[in-house]
Amino acid sequence: MELMMYLLARDVPKTREEIWRDTGLYAPEGTTDRRALESARTSFERDKALVRNLGVRITEAVTHDGATSYTIRRQDYFLPDLQLTPDERLALRFAAARVDIGETWDLEAVAKLTGTEAAARSESATDAGGGDAAGARGGTEGVDDLGSDAGALTADVALATAAAQQTAGSLLPKLASASAERATVRFAYGGRRRDAEPLGLLCREGYWYLAAREAGTVKTFRVDRMESDANVGEPGAFARADVDVASLLPSEPMEIDFGDDFEARVRIDATMAHQPTAERGRVVERHDDGSVTVAARVRNRAAFRVWVLDMGRHAVVESPPELVAEITSWLRALAADPEAAS
Repeated sequence: MELMMYLLARDVPKTREEIWRDTGLYAPEGTTDRRALESARTSFERDKALVRNLGVRITEAVTHDGATSYTIRRQDYFLPDLQLTPDERLALRFAAARVDIGETWDLEAVAKLTGTEAAARSESATDAGGGDAAGARGGTEGVDDLGSDAGALTADVALATAAAQQTAGSLLPKLASASAERATVRFAYGGRRRDAEPLGLLCREGYWYLAAREAGTVKTFRVDRMESDANVGEPGAFARADVDVASLLPSEPMEIDFGDDFEARVRIDATMAHQPTAERGRVVERHDDGSVTVAARVRNRAAFRVWVLDMGRHAVVESPPELVAEITSWLRALAADPEAAS
């Protein structure tokens, strides 16, 4: 990274010797030690390769005296204006909010690409908690009250709340490594200590899950709900299980058990009635205007809110009454203060 920043900060190409002298990264200035020079050349070539592997182009040119010079041209490094349409910007913001990778650079990049004020504030977003944070990306009845910018406003809140619930940056790589090396992990979850054999990581609707075997039973643990860091044991501690990790969670996020279990009914207008999003529910009634009423089993209230709000003003929650009241209250809070709604 130091090499990359050095080349970016220079207006003219620099030779290898100039780079070595100015950065002090490779060999002491003026050294003639053969071994030190060979090590410096190897390190320099390695760093150039690493920079290029990041997708950054290093341009080479031959100087008048036959030496090779290096530069990173700004036009090769900085992304030009993509001229995204409003719909494309909205889609990009929703996509970035969906998957938590344990960092914030993806949200920061979206802020720069779309000029999203809420996304630009994502780093300072406060902790909204697991269920509420996911819920800030869902909703239904009352969407019309938000006006024509409802979709964009919702995407902004999605970005802010996704940033607020970022998984601890060290957990995902640690758990992935433990799974690959067959090392046991110990962590607190559900108010007690767990000793588990990690089998892999899954992502559903923006949340990461650890698939693991605990006391002989294969289970899933939501990573952002782990109550402690993960202590990793020695590699090779258990035999790899013949388990289809991807099948451990239902393909429908609303059916992943989060403590809820009820049937919701949603009326979807003719515009969305035949779209794949609407088909995630079971049609129980068809209406003369082309709309349909669908029933959905909900074991994950947050995923339900995400699903319904994805349909925007085209969906209205009809039952149960307490769910209608909850969604209406949430949307009113969102319309009044997008940040406080989370």
